[in-house]
Amino acid sequence: MTTPGTVVILNPAAGSGRVATVWAHLSPRVRALFPFEERWTRAPGEATQIAAAAAAAGIDRILSVGGDGTLHEVVNGVAGTNVAVGVLPLGTGNDFARCTGLYRPLPQLIEALARGGTRRIDLGRVHGRFYINIAGVGFDAEVARQVNATAAKASGTVPYLLTAMRLAFRYVPPVLQFALDDAGLSRPERHLLIAVGNTQAYGGGMRVCPRAEVDDGLLDVLAVGDVRGWSTLGLLPKVFLGAHLSHPAVQYSKARGVQVVGPADVALHADGELLGGLPATFSVAPQALSLWSPA
Repeated sequence: MTTPGTVVILNPAAGSGRVATVWAHLSPRVRALFPFEERWTRAPGEATQIAAAAAAAGIDRILSVGGDGTLHEVVNGVAGTNVAVGVLPLGTGNDFARCTGLYRPLPQLIEALARGGTRRIDLGRVHGRFYINIAGVGFDAEVARQVNATAAKASGTVPYLLTAMRLAFRYVPPVLQFALDDAGLSRPERHLLIAVGNTQAYGGGMRVCPRAEVDDGLLDVLAVGDVRGWSTLGLLPKVFLGAHLSHPAVQYSKARGVQVVGPADVALHADGELLGGLPATFSVAPQALSLWSPA
């Protein structure tokens, strides 16, 4: 990779293993539009290493072929550089693509990317790691922990919902405090979850932060109070519609930074990846990513 151009990073595990089959049909169309070098990942975290090496070698563009997890890794290899990152959404959720206008029939998307350009967008950051969609503390992170612990390590909406339904009646919301920007910490209260969003959705269309914009220089903060059992299950369908903000236990704000304090063993995730516990400081990285956008 000594000559600037395009590197395609493919995750064979994404989309329940359908990437290889779909790419076999798509790659001739892509190669007819622009030259590229092909790199397949073999282990978790390898997409970050490949992307960082490509950026260091002077590559202009990276095309991430897979789901949001693959894109999360790629972004952490090139954030803050001028390498443009595009995505062919072949995962099970594809929330980033849906939130940024990149979710469309793949042949159309490929041709639109070939004619397209770039735009700068924001990223979130927590525990030294960038994220593209939403990071969370509490119930959603605990769901992610249990989903990731399954033998199949399933992804997408169905495994998330099934796990959430099982956990709703057992989960005891922890006592948390949070602070927006330079304000003082809130009083200690039980919170089902605190989500900090760069885009609107995660989990295959769950619009947790329905007012989020990817280029406004702000994070959207959703704090849900002491909700349990049937009340938790009642909130879930509303989240898919982005209609949960009127719930009396919900607080919604925008900020450049968020601090969350609580028990050290409370789960924390970013884009579904577990990243340790509390305390945690979330921050926005304005225009940290060059997004390869369709024409």
